[in-house]
Amino acid sequence: MSGSTEIQGPTNSCLPQDLISEQIPTSTSSSSKTTPTEITNNSEVRPTSSVFARNEDSPIHNVPMRVIRRPLPSELDENKVLTFMEEMKAGDRFTPIEIIKVKSPLKTNPTGPIEIFYFAMGGCHRFEATKRLGYETIRAKIIEVPPKQMRIYLGAGSPF
Repeated sequence: MSGSTEIQGPTNSCLPQDLISEQIPTSTSSSSKTTPTEITNNSEVRPTSSVFARNEDSPIHNVPMRVIRRPLPSELDENKVLTFMEEMKAGDRFTPIEIIKVKSPLKTNPTGPIEIFYFAMGGCHRFEATKRLGYETIRAKIIEVPPKQMRIYLGAGSPF
């Protein structure tokens, strides 16, 4: 993750260039508004449950599973994970998880280069089902958070 350059310009992606996959549009029209259960023309249910994503039109990314850290242990309901796996295999599209993006130098080298970290704090059942199925990416919204705020949650385990 170090040495990554972020994309600027028309795509306005939150992911570094080497992690960019297809960006999924969240609506078919900039003037259309949908409810949590309404489906757009591309059969995608629009997520509206996020307390972090202030902009309901924030982009959804296919984030590589390999870059996501889960710093808190998950309490999983095995039946829920298995159900999600079956539904994913059948082609169901789930609400995107929320990925917290933090840019900061490592605490072991505070004057060093800026590193980019991606954390998933919730969505544990969707994440686990995706992982067990061996999918390389997961649909996610990316929320940028200052390192100072993230240190509160990570405590001594914080890498920055």
